[in-house]
Amino acid sequence: MPPQKGAVHVATDDWEDEAVWTYYPLLEELSRRHGKNSSWCVFLDETSLLNLRELLSALQKYPKDKQLFLGRAVWDRQDTIIHHFDSVDRKKPFLYPDTRAGMALSTPLIKRLTRRWLDATTRPKIDFTIDAQYEFARFVESAGIKLTNERTFCVEAETETCAVTFQPHKTCLLNQDGELKTEEIHVAVKTCSHFHDERLPVIKDTWLPDAPNHALYSDREDPEWGTVSVGVPNTERGHCGKTLAIIRHVDDLDTSMKWLAIVDDDTLISIPRLKSLLACYDSDEMIAIGERYGYMAVKRHGYDYVTGGGGMIFSRALVEELADPDVCSCPTIDTPDDMFLGVCLARLSVPVTHAEGFHQSRPMDYPPELLQPEPLISFHKHWMIDPRKIYAQWLDDNPKGMEGQQRREPSTAKGHSEL
Repeated sequence: MPPQKGAVHVATDDWEDEAVWTYYPLLEELSRRHGKNSSWCVFLDETSLLNLRELLSALQKYPKDKQLFLGRAVWDRQDTIIHHFDSVDRKKPFLYPDTRAGMALSTPLIKRLTRRWLDATTRPKIDFTIDAQYEFARFVESAGIKLTNERTFCVEAETETCAVTFQPHKTCLLNQDGELKTEEIHVAVKTCSHFHDERLPVIKDTWLPDAPNHALYSDREDPEWGTVSVGVPNTERGHCGKTLAIIRHVDDLDTSMKWLAIVDDDTLISIPRLKSLLACYDSDEMIAIGERYGYMAVKRHGYDYVTGGGGMIFSRALVEELADPDVCSCPTIDTPDDMFLGVCLARLSVPVTHAEGFHQSRPMDYPPELLQPEPLISFHKHWMIDPRKIYAQWLDDNPKGMEGQQRREPSTAKGHSEL
């Protein structure tokens, strides 16, 4: 049997200016380059471990002339905002791939999807990209193809025959001289007088004590809560004026800061885990970290942005640039702040660094498989939950008074529900 050859692409290098994280821009290129000389296209996460022998063995089970879509299947347990409140059929749930564990598309399927993508009548109308793996799977479904659950695509070592294994990021180890101090992270909480008594007690009871360098930025100073006014009136939505005022205020005030974390007053966040993540990066470089969303991302005038609810993290070097009115100034004070900051990042040619641990919504808005084994950093919204219990269950590494209460168990191979 002649040796089997394959081609490897690092998507962000080979297609640097494309929104490759949405998958759509890859279709035409992969079809053009490999449509005649390949049987499969396999997509891997940057932290994936590949066992080529097991991958070939897994793929050989399937007829290569068929249109096939393989991956580690996950599914929603309830209607959720991050999936546009698509109706969930609990008896026959819609399956989509956990792309941390990779996914594989047969070449016939790549060709068909390319034709559908290039045809204006079958191309999906995409304004916002929120969950790329889900939305891409919906596009595949529109071609009449459903995901096949392939159990050799794994998160950690779920079986002895994993073809692809996702390994979560490890904590960065720094020497004593280079250690990031918690005090070097300035945590800016966006709040308003309407929510002082409702939301500020929650964060003071949960994560705020872990953030010694913090400030509560509001529309008025409140001695009871120690809020700081940045001179911008509250708005019903958007908050661009307040956020840019915070960035400029911090740039002038805090010379010891290496990182700025901007969170909402209903964000739940683990400061120790955030610190461990930021230790992996250089604050002297222009870096934006958080959960990546996209607006018109697959079009020339589109852009990526860090969605605000899960927390927006900016390096000191980037804060200095964003604080310059000639670089970033809001059209109106109620312009969506996270989206407009995405425009400013695009002007500066600063990519959004996506980190899986940040979440725009509540834990129950995600399949439980996707919340393991990542170091979870944040969740957002107090709607229909007890935020103190959510924090204790998912984010608190040093629980106090939790005797008798159920805590989340560490991830194991058994955490992946079988179909």
